[in-house]
Amino acid sequence: MQAKYLHGSVTLSTEYKGKPRKHPVWVLRYRLPSGKDSHKTLGKAWLKASRPQTGFMTKAQAEATAQRFLDDHADSVPEDRKTLGRALTDFLAFCEHERGLRASTLHDYRRIGERLSERRWRSLTWRDRPLDTFTEEDIITVRSELVTARRNANTLNHYRRVIRGVFGTGAHSPALAWDWTAAKPESEGQLRFYDPAQVAALKQAAAHCPMDVAIYTLAAEAGPRLSEIRGLKVRNVDFENGVVRFEDGFTTRGGHAGNKGRRVRSVPMSDNARSTLWPLCKGRSGDALVFDAEDGGPICGSNLYRRFRNAAKRAGLPILRFHDLRHSFGTQAIRAFNIYEVQRMMGHRHITTTERYLHYAPNPDAAAKLSGLWEAPENVASIRRVA
Repeated sequence: MQAKYLHGSVTLSTEYKGKPRKHPVWVLRYRLPSGKDSHKTLGKAWLKASRPQTGFMTKAQAEATAQRFLDDHADSVPEDRKTLGRALTDFLAFCEHERGLRASTLHDYRRIGERLSERRWRSLTWRDRPLDTFTEEDIITVRSELVTARRNANTLNHYRRVIRGVFGTGAHSPALAWDWTAAKPESEGQLRFYDPAQVAALKQAAAHCPMDVAIYTLAAEAGPRLSEIRGLKVRNVDFENGVVRFEDGFTTRGGHAGNKGRRVRSVPMSDNARSTLWPLCKGRSGDALVFDAEDGGPICGSNLYRRFRNAAKRAGLPILRFHDLRHSFGTQAIRAFNIYEVQRMMGHRHITTTERYLHYAPNPDAAAKLSGLWEAPENVASIRRVA
């Protein structure tokens, strides 16, 4: 069980064993639950009005360091004593152990927390700043800086989640000043993708590398995300039933942590996908990665994108994102399947995401049906205008 020494005081020590110190130091004196007094030297004391030199600390910095030490060795911390650093630690622990967030998401939250913690406040940083000293203006300032830096909606909303997790959402929480940022959806008319002829040209330009041909084929004809391609295992390619199951995803930051949304989905295996995947899967262990690097680990996403761009250049195609091959699948699948089937195959959480592809679904009878609504019925007298 952790010790519960939650209270202490910082004093200036100018002597050691009766002899003057070369540099006075700040000392934390506190009492253990057993009743025994203890102390901890915090650092060299800076007693001038100017900014402290490296290796020295002001009394305010010493008190913040002492508070952090006491909090780190306590079972709990009263709300009125919490600093941003302690609240951030509690929030990240909750996200990891209670919510079970993916490692890549936790990495983003920690990085945001570090950036917030490093902001200056008086002679301290936000890490050591008590929560009850923050105002809505502090929160709005951070958001304004991100907007000025042209950060996207996902980044702004990630910051918002961290700040709300740290400060809470009570009636007087400064975090309430941070509004949700609506993401600007990719307009249906602005979707970028390759049509079947262009995909064929892309694969032809990469013919010297069978693995890349298989990747481009799978991306365009099954619609997986890059992380799902990197995490695809041989057992997920079901040649007997003619489906590819996407149940895992690999990211450099998060490792193997399931696919986005953690929902397993199956996509019919096209003839092209079957023929290119078979040589990569035949005779291999079910736990082996279909697309692996020389060391047996996942392929490098950056190197894959570089090869993708080079193949597109050789084929004389416009340079798109690798993710746009997923749009190639969506714009073609909507021609043969209804929107709910496409939603399931692409793993969209919301049907509105899938609706972007409806403009690419042909309906040759639509014009004739609409015209028929406006044809004048036979044997119906026209209405005369009343004078």
